[in-house]
Amino acid sequence: MTRARFASFGALVLVSAAATGFLPDRTYAQTAPTLNTFGSTGLVEMPTAEHQPEGEINSTVSYFPGGSRYTLSFQITPRLSGSFRYSVISNFVSGTNATLYDRSFDLRYKVLEETRFLPAVTVGLQDFIGTGVYSGEYIVATKTLHPTLKATLGVGWGRFSSQLRTVNFGTGGSVDSASWFRGDVSAFGGLEWTTPIKGLNLKLEYSSDQYQREATQRGIFSRGSSINFGLNYKVSDGVNLSAYYLYGSEAGMQISFAFNPRKSDFPSGLEPAGLPIKTRPVRPVGGWDTNWLASKPEARITADLGTVLEPSQLGVEAVKLTGSRVIAYIRNDTYFAPSQAAGRTARALTRMLPPSIEVIEVVPVRRGIPIAKIRFRRSDLEALEHAPDGAAQLKARTEILPAGRNLEDGAIYAEGLYPAFNWGITPAVRTSFFDPDAPIRAELGLRLSARYDIAPGLSVSGAVLKPLVGNLDNITRRANSQLPAVRTDARFYFSEGDPALERLTVDYLFKLAPEVYGRVTAGFLETMYGGVSTEILWNPVDKPYAIGVELNYVKQRAFNQRFGFRNYSVATGHVSAYFDLGRDFEAQIDAGRYLAGDWGATFALSRTFNNGWKVGAYATLTDVPFSVFGEGSFDKGILVSVPLLTLFGKPSRDTADLTIRPISRDGGARLKVENRLYEVVGGYDRPTIDASFGRVWR
Repeated sequence: MTRARFASFGALVLVSAAATGFLPDRTYAQTAPTLNTFGSTGLVEMPTAEHQPEGEINSTVSYFPGGSRYTLSFQITPRLSGSFRYSVISNFVSGTNATLYDRSFDLRYKVLEETRFLPAVTVGLQDFIGTGVYSGEYIVATKTLHPTLKATLGVGWGRFSSQLRTVNFGTGGSVDSASWFRGDVSAFGGLEWTTPIKGLNLKLEYSSDQYQREATQRGIFSRGSSINFGLNYKVSDGVNLSAYYLYGSEAGMQISFAFNPRKSDFPSGLEPAGLPIKTRPVRPVGGWDTNWLASKPEARITADLGTVLEPSQLGVEAVKLTGSRVIAYIRNDTYFAPSQAAGRTARALTRMLPPSIEVIEVVPVRRGIPIAKIRFRRSDLEALEHAPDGAAQLKARTEILPAGRNLEDGAIYAEGLYPAFNWGITPAVRTSFFDPDAPIRAELGLRLSARYDIAPGLSVSGAVLKPLVGNLDNITRRANSQLPAVRTDARFYFSEGDPALERLTVDYLFKLAPEVYGRVTAGFLETMYGGVSTEILWNPVDKPYAIGVELNYVKQRAFNQRFGFRNYSVATGHVSAYFDLGRDFEAQIDAGRYLAGDWGATFALSRTFNNGWKVGAYATLTDVPFSVFGEGSFDKGILVSVPLLTLFGKPSRDTADLTIRPISRDGGARLKVENRLYEVVGGYDRPTIDASFGRVWR
């Protein structure tokens, strides 16, 4: 931007401020920040310093002649947001008419909140991991001039100036931090006005993006002006439509969808209410009578508790009674919050226990393993059920303790638990993203799953997949990996596995100590590998961390996924550390040897909301050079897990999981094993239970 043009634009902002009667103490803007064509909070193409509400997930599709962009953004914290973008640019590659399919990641951090006298200020990195097509950095400020008018001014480098940076068409994915905030710099800015028409915003922008490759070198479109115009219409709380007039020559359109897991439509689900507490009569002077123990009522109470908890979709593993204490071992496959399952169980027990029992201990059991012990005092439950702050008071009086290695002696198992056979047929969806020949591939089929529980912790399970319709079986892009083809042969598994024996294993899960778990799994472990997998996990209930070790020896399976094997075999394993960082955040580090024999570590950060929504990202760095790894330079991706609760409103721990990643390569590839211990027993520590303890009365 020339000095004259920038001065003219600055004058426009000042005149607008004067016209609205700007005063420093005016109320801040009352409208939610909108998104630009890059799917980031902004004006038309340029960013603003605003951020979306904490936890907001936005998906955006924008289009103008010559290109389209598909963006997923997540407001990680109140100040930090990230975006993943997939762009399609026609006729971009020099010397050809080929379409460029580009992946890029952004990060934005708000360094200053807007105050009475100061604007909000945000620093951003655009396309800092990718080919560099949209690579640029910026510092931008936004100030509310009037409750209906916001002004933005910023400076940018790279894409936001006239500077052309190197584009890595071959591999991409590396972080070129040496070029950040370096070179030519240009200014940009604009205005956003909330009109009297409900839901309609108008935007005026001066863009510093010269589009030199697209407009000047490749002639994809004509750039005749730096001024862009846009309008945004809020159709509903989660849907926005936008239209643009760009660079004096092109029209564009956009649709965006928003969802915030912190504001679920089903905060309590549609489950029936739990039973009220049955209060005991006044304690007699001589104490409660315990003669009822002589009748050995464990079997009756185990059966009765199972009947009472059935409407809550909780199962009973076993019950143990003494004169003053009960231990109820339960199966919770329904509620994300352990406190909700424990609270429902404890309240149900008050309705069937003799008065002498004061201590109620609820022990969640997963795959036959007792995990933690949640200890209530019955008198606390009776006193606090209707207290205004009953959940907070009860949390302070409730103990979270390690469960024993096994069930206590004398515990009576519920009938029909062991041995037991369960099976089901469910829809199966498999996907593949970002293959340049077909950016989105998918397949729909049916999956037959079955499990035979022989004894607590010991089971045989498997799954058979029958593809029905899709295009995964016609992948023709050949792998050019310089590593053993541990994942890049996936196309052969897709095309030859019909039907496919996805998995057939014997699993034994057990406890070595009250807080130390073990697992041994043998058989056809996953689609591409069979062998033996072993694991040990230390998961203390009163600490916000856990440590595990996994060792595997596997052999590559035949492409048809029946009972044959190929020649490749490898020993692989990892040391893993899991951290509860608070505020719903979890971190995981896995360091060790991967399937291609490379050594390195995977770093993952995720946020899991109380209703089960999970959003995260990971990156794997190994001793494989970027040039040897191939496209993408290193393995990375975004994880989204959607609880079925938010889709159907009924309580369920089941989720629909999606991993958004570049084309799978061979470096940093890890074995996929069912029943990894932290996935089975994690989430029952004191910090996690405390975080959701408000649901104990639901």
